[in-house]
Amino acid sequence: MAKLTSRAIDFTLNTRWEDLPGAVKHQAKRCLMDTLGALVAGAQTPVAKIMCKSALEQFGGDQARIMVSGERTSAAGAALVNGFLGNALDIDDGYRNIKGHPGACSLPPLLAVAELAGDCDGRKFLTALVIAYEMGIRAGVIRHATYETYHSSGSWGAIAGAAAAGRMLGLTAERIVHAMGAAEYHAPIAP
Repeated sequence: MAKLTSRAIDFTLNTRWEDLPGAVKHQAKRCLMDTLGALVAGAQTPVAKIMCKSALEQFGGDQARIMVSGERTSAAGAALVNGFLGNALDIDDGYRNIKGHPGACSLPPLLAVAELAGDCDGRKFLTALVIAYEMGIRAGVIRHATYETYHSSGSWGAIAGAAAAGRMLGLTAERIVHAMGAAEYHAPIAP
């Protein structure tokens, strides 16, 4: 494993809530509330009805909850719908250096996986959210430095979701590398 990849995986696996600075803990809570607010507001849009209907038809199951409506579908279906809800009004958080929305990419898969994992408390959840933001933002900075054209949140956001989900599910270092690699490989490169 390359040195920088190893550092990223170490951060993903070993970051502890207790070790995070107070300002980071405070900001994590703010980011959570901001993204949840955007998601609740987005649930009132036409795209919410369309995506919810599609997920219920195409992603059967009852692994995770679609926020606000409370309907259940597969974890992938819930993450998809909740991601659309979080970004539906384009009022979700943004980070200028990556020209994107880390919350709408990070929170939906984390919500779904938290239900799958079952044993999730606030500290575990917020730690995984911090990991998602850190990994997603760093991947976004690299993406924008590597390609001349603008790339949307989707081009790096899947890496954030994979890191958070891998942490929440207790994946090994090798599996997190593969999950983040698959997320990066299949992420859209289109502007």
